[in-house]
Amino acid sequence: MPILRCVGCGHVQESSLLDPVCERCSSAVVLADSQRVRVEAERFEEIPLGVWRYSLLLPVVSAGTRVTLGEGGTPLLPARRLGAELGLENLLLKDESRNPTGSFIDRGATVLVSLAKSRGVKECTCVTTGNLGASLAAYCAKAGIAARVRIHPSTDRGKLYQMIAYGAEIEVPQGGSQPAPSGSGSLSVTAANPFLLEGEKTTCFEIVQELGWKTPDVVVVPVGTGGHLSMFWKAVAQLREAGLTRSPAPRLFGVQLKGSVHRRGAPVQRSGADGQDHPYTELEDSEPFFAKEASRAVEDSRGARLVTTAAETLAATGLLARTEGIFAEPASASVIASLRDAVGAGLVHRDDVVVCVITGSGLKDTRAISRLMKEVRRVSVREDTSAARMQFGQTKIALLELLAARPRYGYELWLELRRGRSMTTASVYQHLSELERLGIVRKSGVVTRKGRERILYEPTRKGADILKLAGKIERAGLPGAGRSHAA
Repeated sequence: MPILRCVGCGHVQESSLLDPVCERCSSAVVLADSQRVRVEAERFEEIPLGVWRYSLLLPVVSAGTRVTLGEGGTPLLPARRLGAELGLENLLLKDESRNPTGSFIDRGATVLVSLAKSRGVKECTCVTTGNLGASLAAYCAKAGIAARVRIHPSTDRGKLYQMIAYGAEIEVPQGGSQPAPSGSGSLSVTAANPFLLEGEKTTCFEIVQELGWKTPDVVVVPVGTGGHLSMFWKAVAQLREAGLTRSPAPRLFGVQLKGSVHRRGAPVQRSGADGQDHPYTELEDSEPFFAKEASRAVEDSRGARLVTTAAETLAATGLLARTEGIFAEPASASVIASLRDAVGAGLVHRDDVVVCVITGSGLKDTRAISRLMKEVRRVSVREDTSAARMQFGQTKIALLELLAARPRYGYELWLELRRGRSMTTASVYQHLSELERLGIVRKSGVVTRKGRERILYEPTRKGADILKLAGKIERAGLPGAGRSHAA
């Protein structure tokens, strides 16, 4: 019978339940008797990639009852371009977005649902803001187990669509968000389930094996419930007990959203509230079941507690996508957002081997896609003008609008633009010169007016694209062309 330890009061108990809690204080529990075996590294090399490669280090599940969708075996990718941006020579990305439903939780779902199937469970229920419900629904579908998911009001549509596609019964809880208690043939699942966490350990197992059974210097993980982070520390200890690594333990860095305040205990680090730091539910988790465990892992590993803001996280989402081709959900990109500050503060050294765990795909978060698109539009305008060290303002956009209607010459443009504003013909020609140098306008011909030849200008394709972009920014009410920048 499994031996469990309470993460709240430390009480040790035995239980055969698949959804145990502490019998004294009802806090979350973790397995205290993980498989302790001595094993040769070569044994793992002979087994195909995936979570079940490490079955000797996981709860016992017979091969015939395993419910798998090919989870695990995700790549550990060198990130040279991003590393150069952050000042790191050995940056690696563990891309968990490659899991079947797009998040690391699939690692835990395969273990828990396999155990549920072996026990004859007929239905699994959970309350979720997203990734847990999507993963549980998929694995229950594979196992032939009914899934009933109570969605939180903040659940993103992308994750909700996944649950529906997998055939889960969706409910909106009335007057509370607690899952229904387990009954005969039913299993109530939370992110604190100890068997779910056992599967999540395999993220660390794979990183160490990929590095030749050596640990990296630093691992950066989003905090969330604190479970994934604390399992890294447990996994390192288990690998040592198994004789698979003798390397020093990595320094663990836990990343949390600035201003996060939770209902169960303190977050890994508190900070002042930020009015913009509230949309990322997978990062700013409302139930940090393992806050103490995560804090202990950070402290014992000589790591650090990091915070990031919503704006920084969104910017990091775009940076990660542009430099390494990985589109992560904001909770995942938080590890990138906080890493620059960690390097600047000397917490991470330039030559450290650093692994950032990208826990989920951005395609699961439609709000993130919407926010990122707005950010990309704003950045695009800025980058198109950066070569001349100037920003688009009302005057340049007004020039483009006039030229889009028909080709015009400088004096004619000045006559149109001087209405309601103070400007000289020289300033108009200066703007035209800058726009031409950037390839945004071009000379299109010559006309004669009052005995003088006048050069006509028209927008290039690039200019037309920028003009369309400016219109979208204006309609969206974003800071950009024609609104807040100087001419």
